[in-house]
Amino acid sequence: MPMKSEVLPAYVKIADALAADDLPTAKTAAGALADHAGMAEQKQIAEQAVSVAKATNLSAAREAFKPLSVSIEPLASDEKGYAIMTCSMANADWVQASGDVKNPYLGKSMQSCGEPKKIHAAPAHGCGDTAPADGHDGHAQPGCG
Repeated sequence: MPMKSEVLPAYVKIADALAADDLPTAKTAAGALADHAGMAEQKQIAEQAVSVAKATNLSAAREAFKPLSVSIEPLASDEKGYAIMTCSMANADWVQASGDVKNPYLGKSMQSCGEPKKIHAAPAHGCGDTAPADGHDGHAQPGCG
């Protein structure tokens, strides 16, 4: 599916901005995702991205990001370099580039809270373990779970 090459990176920019408590960047990235998804005839993703772009505060943006993440998950499930993460405290999942946990729902206050839900070609282990392919077992994050 050719849209993955544009949609997933655009989505990750939104997640990263929300994790950094950066609403203006999240809204700009959501607008770009809406454009890419619209061109790829992914109307649901486009509409959900527009909801994030129209958010007036971080809380509203994060709430709008939840259904968008659900729609993005299937696109990322077979892609190397992406991890599907989950956070029980936010009761939500997200997709991020593999590496350190960047929780878009809790932002800077608890950015490292989360664990892999599913990672391409590698089993998920403990909380905070986002890169099992490198042979490192990860480490528990306080407050996770």
